[in-house]
Amino acid sequence: MVTFIVVGSVGLVVLLVSIVVGDLLDVFDIGDGLVSGVGVGAALAIFGLAGIVTLQSGLPPGWTYAIAVAMALVALVLIQIVIRRVTRRETGGHWSPVGFVGTATETITPTGGEVRLDGVRELERRLAVSDVRIERGTRIRVVAESGPRVEVVRDDSEPTRAS
Repeated sequence: MVTFIVVGSVGLVVLLVSIVVGDLLDVFDIGDGLVSGVGVGAALAIFGLAGIVTLQSGLPPGWTYAIAVAMALVALVLIQIVIRRVTRRETGGHWSPVGFVGTATETITPTGGEVRLDGVRELERRLAVSDVRIERGTRIRVVAESGPRVEVVRDDSEPTRAS
């Protein structure tokens, strides 16, 4: 039972931090955009809850873990589907991220990379390309859009600080 309580508690912390502060998986560079911190946190919390509930029903430990893992995976998939739909939903007509600024979360090359845009509608990282290599952590500006991918350049519009 302790395992389920600990995993569920960690899941709640990851979920809350990802909602309040921002996607926790981006900070530690985990997931490569496949899953979000909200999804992982919720799945871990559901794993803990499902484990405690099934353990209390008197099922053997093997079944308890199997049911808890299955419930967590179902929750993770459903939450990721909802997050993807929310990010793709268009309200008030088509909008374009061209002109948005953000940060390179992975090194961007002509073959690919990832960015996190600062726009309010931008909940997830986006795939990005650039004519020149842009290192991770560099501020970028979107210059073109092609489906879910964006083409970016370094954002030199920010004032530089004097040393």
